[in-house]
Amino acid sequence: MFFAYPGHPDKIGTTIEAAVNKVNLIKERVTTWRALNIAGSFIINNIQDAIDKEDIFVADISRLNFNVTYEIGYAIAKEKPILLVRNASLVDSEVSIREVGIFDTIGYEEYTNSDELFDILSSPPKNILIGDTIAINKKAPVYILEQKFKTDFAIRITTRIKKARYIYRSFDPNESPRLSAYDAINQVQQSLGVLVSLLPQDEQGSLINNIRAAFIAGLAHGKDIATCILQYGPDPVPIDYRDFVSIYFTAAEIDNHIADFAGKIAEAFQEDVEIKNPKAPTFLQQIDIGASAAENEMRFLQSYYLKTDAYLKTLRGDVQLVVGRKGSGKTAIFLQIRDRERSKGNNVVLDLKPEGYKLIKFKELVLSYLQAGTFHHTISAFWEYIILLEICHKILENDKARHLNNNAIFDLYKNLEEVYKAEGYLTEGDFSERMSRLINNVTESYTKKYGDSADTRLSAPQITDLIYKSDIRLLRSSLINYLKKKEKVWLLLDNIDKGWPSSGLQTEDIVIIRTLIDALRNIQRQFGREEIDMYPVVFLRNDVYELLMDGTADRQKEAKEVLDWTDPDMLRGCLGIKFY
Repeated sequence: MFFAYPGHPDKIGTTIEAAVNKVNLIKERVTTWRALNIAGSFIINNIQDAIDKEDIFVADISRLNFNVTYEIGYAIAKEKPILLVRNASLVDSEVSIREVGIFDTIGYEEYTNSDELFDILSSPPKNILIGDTIAINKKAPVYILEQKFKTDFAIRITTRIKKARYIYRSFDPNESPRLSAYDAINQVQQSLGVLVSLLPQDEQGSLINNIRAAFIAGLAHGKDIATCILQYGPDPVPIDYRDFVSIYFTAAEIDNHIADFAGKIAEAFQEDVEIKNPKAPTFLQQIDIGASAAENEMRFLQSYYLKTDAYLKTLRGDVQLVVGRKGSGKTAIFLQIRDRERSKGNNVVLDLKPEGYKLIKFKELVLSYLQAGTFHHTISAFWEYIILLEICHKILENDKARHLNNNAIFDLYKNLEEVYKAEGYLTEGDFSERMSRLINNVTESYTKKYGDSADTRLSAPQITDLIYKSDIRLLRSSLINYLKKKEKVWLLLDNIDKGWPSSGLQTEDIVIIRTLIDALRNIQRQFGREEIDMYPVVFLRNDVYELLMDGTADRQKEAKEVLDWTDPDMLRGCLGIKFY
């Protein structure tokens, strides 16, 4: 039996060592990390060897820290029976079990003194924690622990994974407040690569993130899965784990680390790794009704997706707003329509997820300089500009090879490409990176023209000059000429309100949504006059939609569909497709 526990406070170690001594007086069978001979060797290697050697793993979680949490994950992956204990006399630390998740679903024993702990150690557990998925998810082989705050570095990390052409699953703390051990085990077990980020101690939520990262990294290392642990700067990883961590200070260093990680995943594909559970899964373990987030199984969703009335209305173009609470199926409709329509080669499907935090950042930048009336017009101009640029970007990306063998679009493509390049819009990265760059460009442009003066009122020509690099009419006309060769244009926008609080939204936040809808309607009218079929759809949370309507004169103006799973027959239909 191997016993891992935190080095601080001393009370934990003193009580544990006393209990271990009592057990070993009867029969020597418990080894703590303090008893290991670590002189002249890598500490973590000794810990892993001890876990591998012993039959049972015990850990104290009175104070959650990186080392112990990593070792718990490693022991679970090595299929060791797990016993977790907690000193009930201690108050919760800076980060509690409830906030992190993981351990509140595993279960643990409590003690207050060495005698009580002795009794617990005298009857160790026999159960092994295993997941219920044995097949590698080759369609989405990477699992990522996402950061709560989408900083430039956080965006860079996910962008590089996308650029490596790997579909990934993720745990997003903005979507789920807690990480369950069961879900983490399943997600890691079906992966060929796992990526986590360690956050510096001065970043909000870093302790919770780093504990989760330690658990996931331990699971991945225990399963011999390619693992990338990224960290900005030298802190906070413990020194004995530093060899496992890829440290970066610049975006270029992130690119290099992700490139190495992607290469390891490619090697795993070639090795055709197969993970097996130690025993056959039970009937209940074989039942899989899908992930809680549609993004985590986008490649399997089509096989059991129930085509609801809301989906069919959206597909027909009868709906411009899809409204529902979190988990009601908005993203599932987004993914199904996107995949169905872009499989038709002559359609243009723009699927954008402008993360809410970026919009809030832009709002704060604009509000700090401009008056209310100018704010509305500036945001509207920004939306129209970035949507037109993104349509251009999608066309140039999709038809890069096609136009070379198609005389009907060759000249139109070259003209559109020339106009697009004149705008100086970023061509690499994902939408979040391009949007971030454009926001920074607008801010820099304002500072150069107007300095730091606040409460400024700009005229329409001044706003145009601030937002656009060149004549927007030339961009629009070139785009229209090209789209006449296409069948349909779909503009799907999700995640706009992702990360926004359920209360405390300001008027300016709603203006961001309002101006987006207005910009989409304006582009739709312009395209419609040229007989171009365009179908814009915005996906919103219920609470955000209600606030939007409270400030709208005509509540019936927008064609909407509200998602609400209350019909038992719909659930039966979904399960029927899934299992029969």
